[in-house]
Amino acid sequence: MPTEIYLIKVGMSMTEGIVEEWYIADGDTVETGQLLYRLETEKVNLDVDAEASGIVRHLVAEGVTMEPGDVVGYIYASGEVIPDTLPTTLPAAHQATVAEPTAPAVAVAKTNVATDGRLLSSPAARRLAGELAIDIAVLNGSGPGGRIVEADVQAAATLAGTPATPSSPMARKLARELGIPLDRVSGTGPGGRITKEDVERAANADIDVPVFVSSDKEFVSSDRKFAPSEDQAVPIRGMRKTIAARMVESLQTTAQLTMDMDVNMDDAVRLRGQLVDEWQAEAIKPTYTDLVIRASAKALEHHPKMNSRFGDTEITLLGDIHVGMAVALEDGLIVPVIRHANRLTFKQLVQASGRLADAAKNGTLTPDDLQGGTFTVSALGMFGVDAFTPIINTPQAGILGVNRIRDGVRWEANAPVKTQVMRLSLTWDHRVLDGAPAAQFLATVVELLEAPYRLLV
Repeated sequence: MPTEIYLIKVGMSMTEGIVEEWYIADGDTVETGQLLYRLETEKVNLDVDAEASGIVRHLVAEGVTMEPGDVVGYIYASGEVIPDTLPTTLPAAHQATVAEPTAPAVAVAKTNVATDGRLLSSPAARRLAGELAIDIAVLNGSGPGGRIVEADVQAAATLAGTPATPSSPMARKLARELGIPLDRVSGTGPGGRITKEDVERAANADIDVPVFVSSDKEFVSSDRKFAPSEDQAVPIRGMRKTIAARMVESLQTTAQLTMDMDVNMDDAVRLRGQLVDEWQAEAIKPTYTDLVIRASAKALEHHPKMNSRFGDTEITLLGDIHVGMAVALEDGLIVPVIRHANRLTFKQLVQASGRLADAAKNGTLTPDDLQGGTFTVSALGMFGVDAFTPIINTPQAGILGVNRIRDGVRWEANAPVKTQVMRLSLTWDHRVLDGAPAAQFLATVVELLEAPYRLLV
């Protein structure tokens, strides 16, 4: 019996995920412990190892949404008979609706459309068909349950006189990122298959990349002519899908208001500089956001309603203080959590935030790193932002925005003195607390930052 490849479950809250990328191509050999596929979930992405050695057969293509525990492929041992049709078929939920053809079709075989108007086809097959102007609706599928796979589109393209270049998933992904046309790359893999290394060599050789125009029409502006640029569709999935849903839910289910308050950061700037020098040998570098997180955690001890959760019949004042820190990634925003931020020393907090920020950027966060937050701090000051309206990370009651440090002026007698000022933007849930207690919380944060030695005790 073949070894089943499952879509693994990451954390108790995971309800769906996709194979973002197969590292081992369909039909290729894998060894135990070798990277098999990359899992994408709504919160974290991670690489999955092979649990056995043998020949890999894909049951689902890249980009298909599945549930945890679903079988996404098989590993057949050496000498084991591999059937023409794999033993599991995809449920209707993972089928794709037939799209209108955008170019003349290549009639290869009879139409393969289900009775409910859906076409059994993989995302990779549909993407390749679009690129090669192949009408996928008239193809016969050789995949599970008659599903149209990428190889079927390649065969149709060959019949049409526009053969597709055989390439590995990693090679195609890298080529898209680097803007390298695969038809300009020589493949060194089996059967001339283009590998990731072939794309890297092509990129290093600085090959000329042609510019393609999707239409022969031109728009005339003054004395210049401009060819129309092609639109690009970006799938809404994974982290982006989760952010979109939660932001809309947050705004629709809470009563959010925002207030701003300025902080004199002169002493905080000096303290941070001293700590950077003192901890340099240990490679510990505190940030201004670390100071704000620490001040927020201490302020939450004195203003428990800001560290609460609004329910149907009661407001729960949370006993622990776990501060989330928003980290911007290429695909969106993720909020790892510094647990017991009020009980840590400032040095421990800096170490915790550094570890979480690195893990977020490297894609190595665990589900535990993302759970249990009771308040959030979000920073945009590094982008030159003076003020913004952060959206509450429900079911929390508040979120604090950190803006840039700018030059300001204070007066000593009749003389102006240059100072460094930072604005804090607090969004809070008016169902939980009113404007006055929210302002008192923010004022406490300001007081702590203006007397920053209190953050070290």
